[in-house]
Amino acid sequence: MQYIKDQEEEKSGNSYGDGMLLPQVRFVRCPIKTSLGGVLGKKWTMLIIRDIGFLKINRFNRILESIAGLTPRVLSMRLKELKKEGFIECTEEKRLPMMVLWSLTRKGKDTMPILMQLTAFGSKWYSDVVFEDKMPRTLKEIFPQQEAREIIRGIT
Repeated sequence: MQYIKDQEEEKSGNSYGDGMLLPQVRFVRCPIKTSLGGVLGKKWTMLIIRDIGFLKINRFNRILESIAGLTPRVLSMRLKELKKEGFIECTEEKRLPMMVLWSLTRKGKDTMPILMQLTAFGSKWYSDVVFEDKMPRTLKEIFPQQEAREIIRGIT
């Protein structure tokens, strides 16, 4: 694995340069690659989590309406994958007609700081297309709410 090779070269003095950030524990597999290798790395997934977590959109048709270009078939597949991997759970309300509601699990809530960091990145580096006035914004300007500050604190 590349990290282990890099760590061994660092110890032997064959460094790629000053300031290299190397983990202090050995990985069997890169955690970034592992995280993105599953459902999180698939198209539409992060937008679905955004809708369920930030926007509190919890019904299939509402999610479908909120994400332009997402098809019912793909949404159904992503919801099943997210449920299988433990990011979301569904609750069935027993009424007529029956209603299925989606919510984030603890694992799903752990993706919220990642989405918040992506929001910060996009608001800074793509402000010309994100904001009408094209001016960069900080997360505190975008999300002054207490709940947002708690998510931001989760970014370490």
